[in-house]
Amino acid sequence: MNLKSLILLTTMCLAGSLSAQDEHFSQFYALPMHMNPALTGAYEGTYRLSMVYRSQWGNAFDTPYKTVAAGGDTRLKMRIRKAKTKDHIGIGLFFINDEIAEFQASTNKLSGYAAYHKHLGEKRRSFLSAGIKLGIIQRNITYGNLVFEDQFNQVNEYSLPTGERLPPNNFGRMDLSTGINYSVELDKSSIYLGVGYHHFTEPDFSFFNELDPPPIGLDVSQKLDSKLVAHFSLDKKLNYEMALQPRIVYQKQGIHNQLDLGSNLEFTFKSRNTAVLFGLWLTAVDDLDGLHMENITPLIGVRQRQFVLGLSYDVHLRDTFQSPFGYNSFELTLRFSGEHENTGAYCPTF
Repeated sequence: MNLKSLILLTTMCLAGSLSAQDEHFSQFYALPMHMNPALTGAYEGTYRLSMVYRSQWGNAFDTPYKTVAAGGDTRLKMRIRKAKTKDHIGIGLFFINDEIAEFQASTNKLSGYAAYHKHLGEKRRSFLSAGIKLGIIQRNITYGNLVFEDQFNQVNEYSLPTGERLPPNNFGRMDLSTGINYSVELDKSSIYLGVGYHHFTEPDFSFFNELDPPPIGLDVSQKLDSKLVAHFSLDKKLNYEMALQPRIVYQKQGIHNQLDLGSNLEFTFKSRNTAVLFGLWLTAVDDLDGLHMENITPLIGVRQRQFVLGLSYDVHLRDTFQSPFGYNSFELTLRFSGEHENTGAYCPTF
């Protein structure tokens, strides 16, 4: 068995002590539905489209680890017995592809979202929101690029058939998540506070669990642990041109804990149509290696009317001081929001 095959099969066989984890995004606030289903439809506008491209560990592998996500959501006005209310419903659809190109191994997620936003007050307009996500997670791998030691012809190539018992290379699982969020509008500022709970059913993602009959005497389970996400954000107008946007996100999945905190500073030009954003973020992780600072992430962005482009670069702190920059990551996000129609209703932005 060659080195790449050994690494791959070792990864596939990891079970019991290790569990699957979700993809990670540095610009988490650009994908609010992914963080908390209750944020579906929670924005100022009629619809919202988002896309993210993330490339990481480019210097550590022959081909980088890539994640692509795209989707959108919209909000619908609520009527009760033909009477208008300030409540509204949000619905959305999102797709994520997580791929290791070197092994042609990928995870695909397709999720539908729905949220209800209940209007609470007039003096200080606020909303209490609850949301749900129902999705399908699919995993696959291509065995064609793998060779094993019993395929060696004892001369010059791996051309013989293998006796390895490989599991099915494609399967899917259902996934369920939910969340709540509270938002309130204050003088020149708005606050959002919410909690999301993901993967209620903790689906099993082991390829070897698909073998029939299953391996005897070997625990091949690899569950996707449930994940708790708690988030807080503040949008504060400093003056006519500048706004401060601090955010805090805490995530817990299995034994892994992660804290992201930082802020963007948005400067709006006099035309009010264009703005530039500068941000700085810090990620702290508590995992098998203990508590440590993981990344520092500078960000720059441009907003042109309803279109926002963001660029960020994760500087892996331990990697920076101990090895030659193998685990840094680049992320690009694009967002577009449709025009706001109902100026009489307050919809929080994120």
